[in-house]
Amino acid sequence: MDNLKNNRNLLIFEGAIFIILGMLAVALPGISTFSFELLIGWLFILAGGFQFARCFKSLQTKEAFSSLLMAIIYIIFGILLLAYPLAGVISLTLFLTIFFIMDGVSKLFLGFQMRTNHRWGWLVTSGAISLFMALLIFLGWPSTALWIPGLLIGMNMLFFGMSLLFFSLSLPKQ
Repeated sequence: MDNLKNNRNLLIFEGAIFIILGMLAVALPGISTFSFELLIGWLFILAGGFQFARCFKSLQTKEAFSSLLMAIIYIIFGILLLAYPLAGVISLTLFLTIFFIMDGVSKLFLGFQMRTNHRWGWLVTSGAISLFMALLIFLGWPSTALWIPGLLIGMNMLFFGMSLLFFSLSLPKQ
């Protein structure tokens, strides 16, 4: 708990950033959805590029071929996401469902661990909302794949930012 008290201002700032980014994503769900998909594509290309470069520094090792193969897979997957954003959005929507399930469960777990704080319910509420978002995606897929990921990512960020902000405001000042 002392670590939380010591980082109270940082938690308040983090909560505010999540709120602002969440509001932007909610206001522009289609743009947020495709931006998220394109970001993931570029991250795969970047990760594959770093792994590819590392392979050339370790050509003499027995792991070089496996690492090179993984680098190529990352780069190809990233290129496919950039070249076929609609297919990427539909696929990432399924992955997002899994993310919201894992996110919701972990927030519920964290909230119940923080029961000694009188505002622990905010974290539990945020976890329940994440699980509800997973259900919404699952029920509407694939027809809502073009906009619901951006909207739900934004809502998730907004509610997490609010829960983080309210939780950190309840911590005693240092």
